Amino acid sequence: MLLFRSLTIGLLGACVLLLVQARPARTIVVHTPHAEPAVQVASTATIVDLAPGLSVGVVPSLIRLAPDERVVAVDDRAVANDLEAGAAITAKAPPAGGFVDLEVAGASGEHRRVLVLMH
Repeated sequence: MLLFRSLTIGLLGACVLLLVQARPARTIVVHTPHAEPAVQVASTATIVDLAPGLSVGVVPSLIRLAPDERVVAVDDRAVANDLEAGAAITAKAPPAGGFVDLEVAGASGEHRRVLVLMH
């Protein structure tokens, strides 16, 4: 019992000594200006994560197209209309772990990418 008390008091004393001698930490923050990227990408990308067990046929309902938007390319291959886009998506049917890359264009000419991940 005496040994335990001596050990405890010794460790407590060592902790107090370390706390007293410790120097306060100084934090130095250096602000550096960030360089602007040389090329700014105007389009945005959307990632759709398709849950296991869902078929590729539900992809059109998941990519949330605005009323004036349509799919113009599937995996960088141009498609003429929505029917051709749907056929290309269904034909692609990547295996689990694969993806389908879609390019969507609006009436204003703005393009965006939609990446559909398959599980």
